[in-house]
Order: sequence, then C-alpha cells, then structure tokens
Amino acid sequence: MKASDLVTVWSAPDNSRLTAKQYSFRLPTHVAAKLAALEDLYPTRSRTQLVGDLLSAAIADVEKTLPSYAGAPSDPHPDTGEMMYEEAGPIAKYRTLANKYFAEIETDLGNEAPEKLFPGSYFVSGDDK
Repeated sequence: MKASDLVTVWSAPDNSRLTAKQYSFRLPTHVAAKLAALEDLYPTRSRTQLVGDLLSAAIADVEKTLPSYAGAPSDPHPDTGEMMYEEAGPIAKYRTLANKYFAEIETDLGNEAPEKLFPGSYFVSGDDK
C-alpha cells in the first residue's frame, strides 16, 4: 500500500485481520496530534485501523529502499539465457524474517498451515553483482 492510497482505503470498508497480541507504545507529541486529526477526519476508522494503514504504507516505502545484490549463482533465465543469482542482502534477510514472524502470528491466530508472506524465491541478474 502506498501513502497516496490511504485516503481511498480509509473511505472503504475494512476487512483486515488483527493480531492476537496487543502492541503498546508512546508517540512523539506531533505524531499523536496528527493521528488525532486523522481520527477526526475519518471517524469511521478506528485508531488501530489508521495506525495499521499508516505503518503499512511506511513499511512498503522502506521495503523499496532495502538494498539487494546478487548472491549465489542459480540457473540461467529460461527466456534470455542470462545468468541469474539468488537475491541477497538486507531485502532477502527481511523477507525471511517477515515470513518467520508472519507464520508465528498466524499460528497464534489458529492458522495451522499459514502461507508465506513473501512466497517463492527471488533472483537478480548478473548486473546486480
């Protein structure tokens, strides 16, 4: 989700699942004031929904900036024959950790066989080496 999509999301019904665990943290005063303003602007959205959507948009932006580079060699690309490499670096570690924590959270919610948040394998070209 992009930050630019939030206004549209906030005008639509919400069907998201929530974690069983509650998170509690303090906010800087200027952030709390802005959150309160958004609560007034979008009264059909709970504080939890607003914070979840805002965090989702911010995390998506951070994901785009996590470095990636070519790791171990893999098979050539089936269409181009270009040598491909397993994706490595912070983005690869992030996806592995996100899958791990997603499985734990889903299991806590009773899902005995959760799918991965980031399924499959990721590869990069030799240009990223």
